[in-house]
Amino acid sequence: MTTLTKTSFLTAVGLGPGDPEWITVKAVRAIEQAQVVFAPRSRDGDASLALRIAEPWLRPEQRIVELALPMTRDPDLLTPAWEAAADQIAAALQPGAQGVYLLLGDPLLYGTFTYLWSELAQRHPHVQVSVVPGVTSFAAAAARAGVVLATTSERVAILPASYETDAAVLQRLLADFETVILMKVGAALPRVLDALETLGLLDAAVYAERVGMPEERIVDDLRTLRTETEPRPYLSLLIVRRSPRAPIRLPVQGAWPSTISPTSTSPTSTASPESL
Repeated sequence: MTTLTKTSFLTAVGLGPGDPEWITVKAVRAIEQAQVVFAPRSRDGDASLALRIAEPWLRPEQRIVELALPMTRDPDLLTPAWEAAADQIAAALQPGAQGVYLLLGDPLLYGTFTYLWSELAQRHPHVQVSVVPGVTSFAAAAARAGVVLATTSERVAILPASYETDAAVLQRLLADFETVILMKVGAALPRVLDALETLGLLDAAVYAERVGMPEERIVDDLRTLRTETEPRPYLSLLIVRRSPRAPIRLPVQGAWPSTISPTSTSPTSTASPESL
């Protein structure tokens, strides 16, 4: 069998943050043409949110393969899981077959797929990989909240919130960037609010969670978050805007209806690994 006939194809499809109507035409085509659909599933049994978002374009004859990925930062647990998932993908894709790997947001921004891609390249080079970009949660949140992310020569920093909770660090970032986006802010939110209050920037920030889902929430008065006792979800972010060139918020008329079915997952539950 020649190398060409051994080749199989995998497309990583970014589904955006939650609303199925934000999926691109190219992503829909990749999903519809796939014989095998892969989606990450946390090992504690949480259903794949990615599959729920992509449901309108899935066909009964497609094979669905859910990949067990742990919700941890421990490399001793993650590396074997990535290796096993890469092996599972390669085994499920027959020569010439087309598969898609579904995940929230964009595949190349804080996503698990980058690790799987590396393992596939090393362990199964006959699997050809392509990527369909997705709408990012911060772009969707900015549109929903009417936040200008940048104009002209302004600079934007995108960082994971768990590493940027110190007031001094945020102050340095905001000295260099007009807009700072803190991703995955849920567990770190109390510390981030303390830092923003110290810097006098509570009024310059917008909080968003589960953008594009029925549980979507946009908060522009961050002081109200201090009165809440339940931890905020993993799928959350903060946009801090420090710029004299444009208002922090622009008027947005109405809300976008979400076409995704309501989830049974509680607002405080951990996210599925496709959002990592």
